Amino acid sequence: MIMAESRPLKVLHIASGDLWAGAEVQLFTLASTLKKQQHIEVAVVLLNHGTLEQKLRENGVRVIVLDEAQLTAWQILPALIRSVGEIQPDVIHTHRIKENILGSIAALFAGRIPTLRTAHGAPEHRPAWYRVAKRLILFLDWMCGRFLQKRVIAVSEDLAGILRQSFPAEKIAVIENGIDIAALTASARLHETADPGANKPVAKSKFKVGIAGRLVSIKRVDLFIQTARQLADNHPEASFSFHIYGDGPLRDELERLSRHWQLQALIHFEGHCDNIPQQLGSLDVLLMTSDHEGLPMILLEAMALQAPIVAHAVGGIPNLLAQGECGVLVAEHSAAAYASAVYRLYQDPVTRSEIAGKAFKRVTQLYSAEQNAENYEAEYKKLRQ
Repeated sequence: MIMAESRPLKVLHIASGDLWAGAEVQLFTLASTLKKQQHIEVAVVLLNHGTLEQKLRENGVRVIVLDEAQLTAWQILPALIRSVGEIQPDVIHTHRIKENILGSIAALFAGRIPTLRTAHGAPEHRPAWYRVAKRLILFLDWMCGRFLQKRVIAVSEDLAGILRQSFPAEKIAVIENGIDIAALTASARLHETADPGANKPVAKSKFKVGIAGRLVSIKRVDLFIQTARQLADNHPEASFSFHIYGDGPLRDELERLSRHWQLQALIHFEGHCDNIPQQLGSLDVLLMTSDHEGLPMILLEAMALQAPIVAHAVGGIPNLLAQGECGVLVAEHSAAAYASAVYRLYQDPVTRSEIAGKAFKRVTQLYSAEQNAENYEAEYKKLRQ
């Protein structure tokens, strides 16, 4: 139980807000859950208008947008300092590189307000030596985390191990992501009732395999497409359909790859879907082929909606899936290995049902939004003291 304080705890989040991906979903879930507590005041500064802003406002969270499409970094920083002075937060919580830097500096100028960051995924690789500006930004991010920010939160123990190579071990804490299962399932039902024809699931005769996320290199959607090719070539008797949910800079390249292998009839680029909970619930398998992940929100959502999972055994995924009890883990990062795992589940509906049931039980017991919010509140209180 979260105990009341004599004075409300004021928390200010700073994030980009340009996307609606895992980090944004987690921030929305955390801010919305904290907002329900009478003894906590939550505000969010975003650097872009978009879905995150809209959803936060709909849930009554105060949002300030310092639009980087209209303002330079040198204009955003003083505006952010003014916003911090107006809100007077007890703690500033930053997300991602640019926001870590801006938030740390603003906190310093506004009166040495304690700050912490959440690392939602593995740190970026060091860019080539000639990319001086990018290397400088990463150096500033490291300096802020090392010397200005009080805590570095990792979303998985695996990620914490990586972060210990850059930051003092005593600064690092692990808080796993949480999910509002009731809100998620209600959203799935709402979309189905409001527009039963939108992104209508394929016929039941098709075995529906999906991947969801930003179309960027680390997600390895190219491996998903290669997996589809392997299954189509090796099992022509089976009836599969493959669905890619999400958008991003690699979409054109991935569509060309699909056409190159003449997979247009099998692979469907769905783009951004407002009804992603409904779509996840319609999948026979959710496939995750990322090179690395922290603790993917999309897997938590799939577990809550009882969509069977096949995923690369990397980052926080093995622990999330209970070392394979709640989903199929693939150690060999190849299309052949993913295709083999998907085909085994295709042949075994009993196992699909069992792992989906175990996954639902695990996410309900261990990954609630309330537990996640309580863990963050404990960190905020340590910093306020």
